[in-house]
Amino acid sequence: MGLDGEYMDKFNLEAKYLINPEGQTEDNPIFEWTGHPFTDAGLSALLLLSGKSRPEELAEKDVEIAVEFASKLYLMEGWSTLLARIYRNNNPILMVNPSMRKSATQEKLKESLRILFNLAQQNLQEPRSPTCQICGKRRIVSGLELRAAIHSKEKDRPKEITGDVFPLLGTGDLRNYFPHGQESGADVCACCLFLAQFIPIGSYVLHSERGKIKGILVIHAHPHELQLDLVSEIISKAKTSFLVNNARGFRQPVNFLFKKLQELSLTLEQLGNATVTAYYFLNGNRTGEQWVEVIRIPNPVLRFLTHAKREDYNGWKNIVRMGWREKPNNEKLEEYEKNRANDVYSRLLEGRSILAYFVDISERVVNAKWNLLKFYCSEVLGLEKEALDFIRRVGDRIVETLEKLEDNKLRQRVRELERAEKLYQFEAFFVNTEKLRQSLGIPEPLMTFDEFARILTSYGEDINVSWKTVKHLLLFRIYENLHDKLMKGGEEAEERGEIEFFGIEEVI
Repeated sequence: MGLDGEYMDKFNLEAKYLINPEGQTEDNPIFEWTGHPFTDAGLSALLLLSGKSRPEELAEKDVEIAVEFASKLYLMEGWSTLLARIYRNNNPILMVNPSMRKSATQEKLKESLRILFNLAQQNLQEPRSPTCQICGKRRIVSGLELRAAIHSKEKDRPKEITGDVFPLLGTGDLRNYFPHGQESGADVCACCLFLAQFIPIGSYVLHSERGKIKGILVIHAHPHELQLDLVSEIISKAKTSFLVNNARGFRQPVNFLFKKLQELSLTLEQLGNATVTAYYFLNGNRTGEQWVEVIRIPNPVLRFLTHAKREDYNGWKNIVRMGWREKPNNEKLEEYEKNRANDVYSRLLEGRSILAYFVDISERVVNAKWNLLKFYCSEVLGLEKEALDFIRRVGDRIVETLEKLEDNKLRQRVRELERAEKLYQFEAFFVNTEKLRQSLGIPEPLMTFDEFARILTSYGEDINVSWKTVKHLLLFRIYENLHDKLMKGGEEAEERGEIEFFGIEEVI
């Protein structure tokens, strides 16, 4: 008896496909969230195609409907190319190889997926059998076993589960991107492998200007309700138009991800400790077509985006506009959003401050409300409320002093703070402002000695970061209160003016 015959007997596949008539049960569900981005992407597609929200709710008829839909979809224009960028050429389940494609039919794809699902149902853990390295529950299926079960002509290769059927599992000379991968493949069960065949339906696809596939974007989020929210758009489009979801024409995956996150209608309480990680990748056959970029959205950034949408959305949009070198007008905004990398997004992902983008120095105007700035400082920068209130009080005293100046003098003094790039220049601004208060007869000092020392040294371990944080907060307070007066000052007078630093005079 050949290998085919052994597996036909073992799984009784000649009988009606062995979809469990009982379906899943709460105690022993077939499908579960695994925490792996690719299997969870497939499970998301399965759930949304079925209109369900929990894996335990999936029944036999739901799987049957999903198999029917996927086998039809994968034969349509555009999907064949996508499959070859996710699985490489030798996927015998979906018949990705061009030589297989010629004879591919919906019935053949449907049969392969059904057989794989039957293996998943029966592929429970067995003593002495290696366990799946993704779900940790079921025994693994080998490449030989898989190919025999689905009657693949390539019965002898490969012997393990590889990148042909599971994205980015490297073998031989091809790169492996998962810790559980080995040179010969990985230990994966039939259930996780079955879910991985639905990745195309759970992914966004970004294209180049010439219309070629640039990368696949898989979004992985927790809690699972958030995951389903973020990918529901893909399933809706596939169900209504049978088209690959092109991420609305975006060519920048980070921009698209932020766009999606800004559209969420969650409250901070609903968001909780949610996490979002996106995997932007290709898994093609050609040289340079196996790569992945991991985009992690920290929880404080998620909370900041959620708060910004609810409390000051226009302010947040102003901040984002500042992230492009050339600030776009309304007509160009969509083109910039889709095609150009944004420095605000990059800094948020890299844990760098975006305080400078809360003000527009060229227009001497604030881009957002103080409350949004306050939330950013506390949630993302980790600045304590007491410290922020202290800096705000200092800013108010500076405003109290500067507003008494004539317009051109006011601009000169503010320019002194704007141009402070060295700590001694920053110190000089306070000394000069204190001298100004005395000359104007303002009774209270700008700061005590202890407050002066605190504002220069107490915020953050890196003094060069800390004082610049204070500088941007003070500029925000000044622009917020004195914008109209600042814009009245004559450019000519300012250009000729002199800025005095403590112990130094510099002609502008």
